[in-house]
Amino acid sequence: MSDTHANTLGWLLDEQLGSVEGVRYAVLMSGDGLLKARTRTISQEDGEKLAALTASLRASGRAWDEFTGGQGVRQQLIESVSTIGLTTAAGHHTMLSVVTTGPHADVGMISHHMALLVVRLGEQLGTRERTPVLQPDGGPAA
Repeated sequence: MSDTHANTLGWLLDEQLGSVEGVRYAVLMSGDGLLKARTRTISQEDGEKLAALTASLRASGRAWDEFTGGQGVRQQLIESVSTIGLTTAAGHHTMLSVVTTGPHADVGMISHHMALLVVRLGEQLGTRERTPVLQPDGGPAA
């Protein structure tokens, strides 16, 4: 797998979020949990794990939203004893996730910077959904 920090989006995450007070690291991922970009403050392996975890949490959030009639998930927040996690939609089939340096980080300021990045880049952050490759008989490829 390619280094997801060395790409253009990795450098952009560093520039736009890596210097924001209270941000430990940030990752950009597809809706199904594939890491697209990460800040330099998280390893490739940990970035991939966070992307997969975030996709799972996002799916749970969407189920909760559907159950409650919320009309769409904008942002999710997970607060634990030592940190806060924020996830927001960042383009078609793409999410942006940030983990804070501690429980007292300014979530409003961090969310604002996340929103600015998403609005600034919009369509460039989108990911095409993966579709299974089918055999001529209509079955899945081996």
